[in-house]
Amino acid sequence: MHRFLQLPFTLRQLQYALAVQETGGFGRAAELCGVAQPSLSAQVAKLEHALGVQLFERHSRKVLVTEVGAVLLDEMARTLTTARGLQGTAEASATPYAHTLRVGVIPTVAPYLLPAAACALAEQAPGLKVHWLELQTAACEAALARGELDAMLIADAPSQPSVDHIKLGWEPFVAVVPETHPLTGRVDLDTLAAQELLLLEDGHCLRDHTLAVCADRQVRESPYRATSLVTLVQMVGAGLGVSVLPRSAVAVEAARAPVRTLGFRDHGVGRTLWLGWRARSPHTRLVRELARTLRTALAEAD
Repeated sequence: MHRFLQLPFTLRQLQYALAVQETGGFGRAAELCGVAQPSLSAQVAKLEHALGVQLFERHSRKVLVTEVGAVLLDEMARTLTTARGLQGTAEASATPYAHTLRVGVIPTVAPYLLPAAACALAEQAPGLKVHWLELQTAACEAALARGELDAMLIADAPSQPSVDHIKLGWEPFVAVVPETHPLTGRVDLDTLAAQELLLLEDGHCLRDHTLAVCADRQVRESPYRATSLVTLVQMVGAGLGVSVLPRSAVAVEAARAPVRTLGFRDHGVGRTLWLGWRARSPHTRLVRELARTLRTALAEAD
């Protein structure tokens, strides 16, 4: 009979506590949750009383998570993820297309693949609804683990063993050089590494991929860092160095800067795109349907 005893806390209280952790304060947490601060503070205090531990140190200007609070808040996050999964399973069983898939997509893919993806979805899966969120790879994986995403479109195989994934396709890279640069034809990686190489800032997987294809070579890395491919290509056009682009970005980015693109002599210079999702997601069928349309979109964007 003990398994049926009433728990001394609610899912709402867990949500409030996690909001305090996320925002670093009770006022901002109340705004995030759409409730009055006194109400949220009282519910968090009740949660602490029910658990018999202090989750937060309350100071006049900031809130700190206690050591035991950090452990319990991780458990709370997993509990809420399970609760969302329960709701999702029920929705998926009743009306599969009633659910809108929340899909994270990395910034070096989003502007170039999503227009073709929208067209492919309209033609091949008109009932499938997708809400896209542009996030870097680490943010995609974290949001997927928290249950905030249903799937993620990334250019690295997922790092978590609890994530299923499917290969969408291979995308080659091209070198991008200033319009007046002496390089012509196809280039090899030794030639590329010898140039002043412009890269995206840390956190972008394209930066890591570019350095990886130049592995074992002495790279002349530029001190400049770009936050996006738009900025990167404009910097190349200004003569600040050369860089690497995914082929899907060429039609958009190379058209608005004084640059040229060159293919690589070396085979295998590119990236693999993957769609990943939680292994036990109730929306697996929808995600697999999305994967089929994304393959079509990737082929059209190539």
